[in-house]
Amino acid sequence: MHIGLMLAPLTVAGQDVHFSQFFNAPLVLDPSLAGAIDGDQRLGLIYRDQWSSAGSPFRTYALSYDLPLLRGKMDGRYLGVGLSAFRDKAGKSEFGDTKVDLSFTYGLKLGDRSMLAFGIQSGYGQRSAMLSGLRWDSQFNGAGFDPSLGTNEVVADQNTSFLDMAAGVSWRGVFKGGTEFQVGAAAFHLLQPNVSLFGSDRDVLLRRYTVHGGFRFQGEKYTWKPQFFGTQQGASQEIHFGTLVGRRLGQDSRFTTDKTSNAFYLGCFYRWADAVVPMIQFEYKRKLVIGMSYDVNISRLRASTNMQGGFEVTLQWIGAFSDERVDLPNQRAK
Repeated sequence: MHIGLMLAPLTVAGQDVHFSQFFNAPLVLDPSLAGAIDGDQRLGLIYRDQWSSAGSPFRTYALSYDLPLLRGKMDGRYLGVGLSAFRDKAGKSEFGDTKVDLSFTYGLKLGDRSMLAFGIQSGYGQRSAMLSGLRWDSQFNGAGFDPSLGTNEVVADQNTSFLDMAAGVSWRGVFKGGTEFQVGAAAFHLLQPNVSLFGSDRDVLLRRYTVHGGFRFQGEKYTWKPQFFGTQQGASQEIHFGTLVGRRLGQDSRFTTDKTSNAFYLGCFYRWADAVVPMIQFEYKRKLVIGMSYDVNISRLRASTNMQGGFEVTLQWIGAFSDERVDLPNQRAK
């Protein structure tokens, strides 16, 4: 059995990681989103477990940190810097990618209500597979698997490394009616690096193009956050859209730190021809956001997965280096 044939479906069908909560993975979505925050710094964590009902699951771990620099010293402009990393692995061979990216953004002010940002991203990645632990047909003795039998294959664990680049542009701001918006586009794998584990020149990371957007409508009681995301990579494409609906709990103090509200969101998204994704999200003190979602598989794989797709949890913290509000005397005493 040729190992390349075994791994080909994985390399073609799943070249890039993806998240159901794409709006909570800004540096995976678009490098120009580095530093695109109201706070001073942002830290994000993501864990995704997919298709565990169909055998060995696909597991993805991601980490990101970004911040805007010189925002108060450049007449409305800023420099954004972001560092992100992910580890993705699947199956008995633990076939997967590990990648670290560094993003740089230049943001400039367009009038009083919007910002335009341009971003570039460079990264180092490694693709690997643990082939020595696979099972082979020669190890079946007629009644079952026998690990003592020879594999009749000369195999070794494989890995390869590569350099990568991406670029993006985004526009965000507030309409006159108070609706907030953010839209953008990005291109990944500009260098189309070779990621073959066997020295072939046929396995490259094809360029991936994305468009994305989100809005925030503030009603009298509820906040609506519709979001969309679309991507094209070779013959594969993904379209994802839906909305979160939330309500703020508690009150905010404008000049003192004694009161800061929380928020709770419910939502549902649809990944075209693949999954329905219900999710919940809780925001604590306008700083810490915890999101959980689950993919209910409705594609042709649903017979194998029993409609079970992927569980995903995100954690995002947006902090300020200083709070301009004043501490009350009783708070300082605590």
